[in-house]
Amino acid sequence: MALLGNLARELLRLARLTAAGNPFDLPAVERRHGTWNHADLEWLAPKVAGVAGDFAELGVFRGAAFRKVAELAAGQNKLAHAFDSFAGMDEPTAADGTAYPKGKFDIGGPAEFVRLMDKAGVERERYRMWAGYVPDCFSTVPPALRFSLVILDLDHYQPTVEALVWLTPRINAGGILALDDYVPGGTALASKAIREFLAGDKLFRRVAQFNQQLILQKVS
Repeated sequence: MALLGNLARELLRLARLTAAGNPFDLPAVERRHGTWNHADLEWLAPKVAGVAGDFAELGVFRGAAFRKVAELAAGQNKLAHAFDSFAGMDEPTAADGTAYPKGKFDIGGPAEFVRLMDKAGVERERYRMWAGYVPDCFSTVPPALRFSLVILDLDHYQPTVEALVWLTPRINAGGILALDDYVPGGTALASKAIREFLAGDKLFRRVAQFNQQLILQKVS
C-alpha cells in the first residue's frame, strides 16, 4: 500500500508539472518567494555546460544564491560576476510603488559582500564584482564579456528593463536567463518589465516557470 501511495503522489506531482508546462526533471523541492533554491541552480548549470560564457547574477544582496553560482561556474572553469550597488535599491519610479524604497537591501558596500563570500568559503579568484546601480555598473564591463547563465533579480521596473536590453546580446546561444519576481499579469515592478520583454522577444524559449521565477533559454 505504501508503494502505491508513493506512486500516486509521484504521478500527481508529474501531472502538476505538466499542467504548468514544466519539465519532468524539475527538482521536487520546497521553495520560498524571493530566493533561489540551490537545487534549482544545480539543475540549470548542466544545461549550459557546453555553452561558452561566464555566469552572472544581477542583484546579489548578501550572496545566498551567488555563492552557489560561483561554485557551479568554477565547476565549468568559468567566472561568476556579481552586479549590485551593494548599497540597496535606487530610487523607485512610478512603476514600482513603495514596497522597495531607496536603500532597501543595503548590505554596507562591496567590502561587506567580499567578507560574506570569504565567510562562505568562496575563493576571490572565482568571481568579479561590478558595483553600482544599473546601468552604471555596466560601464566598465569589457565589451567582449559573454554569459552562459544569468540570474536577474532587481525587483524594480527600470533597472530590469535596462538590464534585459544589455544582457540580450551578451548571452550566448543556448545560454540560460533566469528571471526572478515574475508574476504573470503583473503591472508593476520587475513583472511589468519582464512582460514587456516577452511581448517583443524572439530569441528566447521558455524552459520552466515556478515560484515567481521564469527560466528562458536563448535559441538564436
